[in-house]
Amino acid sequence: MKSEIAAKFSAIKVFLFDLEGVLMKNNSLGDQCFRAIKNASDEFQKLGVRFGIVTARRTDDVINKLKTIDGLKVISSSLDKVSAAEKFLDSISLDYGNAFYIGDDLLDIPLLKKCRVSAAPSSCRREVKREVTFVSKSESCAELLNEIITYYKKSKETAKRATKIG
Repeated sequence: MKSEIAAKFSAIKVFLFDLEGVLMKNNSLGDQCFRAIKNASDEFQKLGVRFGIVTARRTDDVINKLKTIDGLKVISSSLDKVSAAEKFLDSISLDYGNAFYIGDDLLDIPLLKKCRVSAAPSSCRREVKREVTFVSKSESCAELLNEIITYYKKSKETAKRATKIG
């Protein structure tokens, strides 16, 4: 991870993910993806940071299933993801300087631009890739979540070493 990205990552207190096209492929939430999201929620809680999904998807069985995961904030039915995310950030006394978001569609660009660190999957549109801090190479839900958690852990280790040196 580049040092400038690591420095940005170390300030993150809330990790937000788009659902369709990022965590969930082919419009279905399989058991492996559900378990990966649940495990990531547990890991984010251990790390002392928030974890959420911001999606335009209307409330349905998938959304209701995700809402059963402890520690996961699900923000659904919102085409205006910036306003929805801002309302959530305000409720936990944070701002975009403490936020990470990964999205894959044109609808995600306004929120991607606001967050301190933003990402997109390699499969997304070129217009989205141009707006993000980095592009993920992960192919599955579990790989993507592990990649982001690993980046965050590395950024914290880098920040600790820098503090000891300085």
